[in-house]
Amino acid sequence: MAAAIFLRILAQINRLRVVIGLFVAVVTVYGLANLLEGDSDSRFGGNNLDSPGARNIASESKIVRTNFKSDTVYYVPFGGKWVRVEIKVSKYVGSMISRKMLLLLPGWNFADTQWCTRTRVCEEASKKGFDVMLVEMGKSVYMDSVYPQMRADYRLFPTRTWLWDSMLQPLQSRGYFTDQGIPEDPIETATGKVLYQSLELPIPSFVMGLSTGARGALLLALEHPEAFKGCAGLSGDYNPLLMTNDNLMINCLGKYEAFPWRWRGTNNIQLRVDSMAVPMYLAHGMADKVVGSNQTESLIKALASSKQFQLLASNHSKTHKNSSLVRYTLTKDAGHDYAFWNVAGLQALDYFNTLIMD
Repeated sequence: MAAAIFLRILAQINRLRVVIGLFVAVVTVYGLANLLEGDSDSRFGGNNLDSPGARNIASESKIVRTNFKSDTVYYVPFGGKWVRVEIKVSKYVGSMISRKMLLLLPGWNFADTQWCTRTRVCEEASKKGFDVMLVEMGKSVYMDSVYPQMRADYRLFPTRTWLWDSMLQPLQSRGYFTDQGIPEDPIETATGKVLYQSLELPIPSFVMGLSTGARGALLLALEHPEAFKGCAGLSGDYNPLLMTNDNLMINCLGKYEAFPWRWRGTNNIQLRVDSMAVPMYLAHGMADKVVGSNQTESLIKALASSKQFQLLASNHSKTHKNSSLVRYTLTKDAGHDYAFWNVAGLQALDYFNTLIMD
């Protein structure tokens, strides 16, 4: 008798687990749908994701979306947890200052918000018309995927593949991270200029990273050149082969002796310079004790030796009088710290502006 009662209770508990699981799934899908469609939801910043014009949503199967209207915080799922995203909207956009987007990537285990609290980059970017995007990347090393040999706690943090697929690509429908504009039916005018039904043209988008975030910034630009008008790497590591004893790389890729192809593969920026097409700003402190300046110096030499990149640089100079395809700064007494990243970050913003003005 007791056994039968126990089995009935156990069955009820299992049914309750199923119901709770379904409820969580429905809530998750509902929340994401509201984020993508721009409906009001306090978890995603209220009505900050407005669609343009007075549209009757109930009568339209597709909503034309536009840029963010005010500061917004929302969350995107990765590996069973939520990753925080913050958009700081420029209040200076107007007839004289056009809207732009700047994605700022943090270093390993750095708070993404320190870009704004410990440097003047966010403040100055806003004055120049940049919306600033911050993503809580945690201990990410911006790998393309999670490898079996990756340390367990590193697996809990986003890859750059997820960053693009789940975070950036969905924003193309708002005109960010694309060179095509909002994807509505194109309309070609008599002069040959292509407009879109929404009349929303692409918003020039840029990416800047510090420390490991620098490798993330350059890798995103390398793999998605259509998305970025410029990129910047501050104190970055770009060639794992220069640091085969580095624990951070070993804990991500496995030991070099066991997995040399990973160290030479898609995560090695220097070995992929022939494919780099996005204008870039590089900066490194020569007194850096965390990431040696040889990382940036070696990358600069590789770019100079690449016939493909030099051809692009030559073509770039013909259409851009005030900016080169690559600009770099090596600062003699600078280290791996926010004092340097503040100065270099502001210089990167100036470089980005030259790309827009040309």
